[in-house]
Amino acid sequence: MNRLVRLLSAAAIFSPVLAFAAAEPAGEAFDLRAFLAPFHTVTLHLPIGFVMIAAILEGYHFLRPSRPLRNAIGLVLVFSALTSALVVLLGIFRADGGGYEPETLEHHRWYGIAVGVLTIVIALVHPLVFRTDGKKAGPAVYRLLLLGDLVLLTIAGHGGGNLTHGSKYLTENAPGWVKKWVESTGEKGPVDGGTTPGGGEYATVIRPIFEKKCFQCHGEEKQKGDYRMDTVEGLFAAGESELDPIVKKSPMESYLVETITLPDDDDLAMPPDGKDRLTPEETLAVIRWIWDGAKTE
Repeated sequence: MNRLVRLLSAAAIFSPVLAFAAAEPAGEAFDLRAFLAPFHTVTLHLPIGFVMIAAILEGYHFLRPSRPLRNAIGLVLVFSALTSALVVLLGIFRADGGGYEPETLEHHRWYGIAVGVLTIVIALVHPLVFRTDGKKAGPAVYRLLLLGDLVLLTIAGHGGGNLTHGSKYLTENAPGWVKKWVESTGEKGPVDGGTTPGGGEYATVIRPIFEKKCFQCHGEEKQKGDYRMDTVEGLFAAGESELDPIVKKSPMESYLVETITLPDDDDLAMPPDGKDRLTPEETLAVIRWIWDGAKTE
């Protein structure tokens, strides 16, 4: 019961912060949700670590039970629950910013919420189950819930990786036979209305540049600024900026050229700071391609 009181006390400390974050900004000079959203990426490793620690300690306790160790597990679960609630809230803020493939985003959203809810349930169940040292069905149910939480955490984490890095982030640098095996087990078909580009300059030079430097943020699973580059239709469609990304035969009027030629420290530079920028040769290739009419066949 004392641990439950401590849990509720800690939640009371965090609740004003969470309530303030959840409130719609009124009269603020900036969007509070947008400001807090990126911290989802910073904090998401906390509940992962705490749940993993709890599972490891639980396994050790199963072999060598002790009351101090049981108390330590309870404390770890409290922090697991609190950080899970925080991460879920920040994740909702980040999802509201858009720019992600809807189906993948919904998959990650609900698995993430499921992890948060189950982790809180486990933290509440733990002190009730282990109030005494009696051998009952309760401990088995608790351990089953903890195992289920690890499974959900793995699925949610993989989904988050897909959203951030693309579905091939785990196999990008894998041996060739692994890539072939993954591609043969259900990769999605070609883009651009079901047809692949021909053997022209776009297919052999330009698209590989975009695939290497741009698709991670402007591809099938993520479209930052509502701009998608892995399809011909999306490549020429204006995104959130409402400026034409490619004006055929006019590279200097093309917003895409403007963004890839901006200095690294410019907020509009693409790819953004921290990402691999286009080399001068790649930039010139894109400019020359647009100058020649931006042909895609």
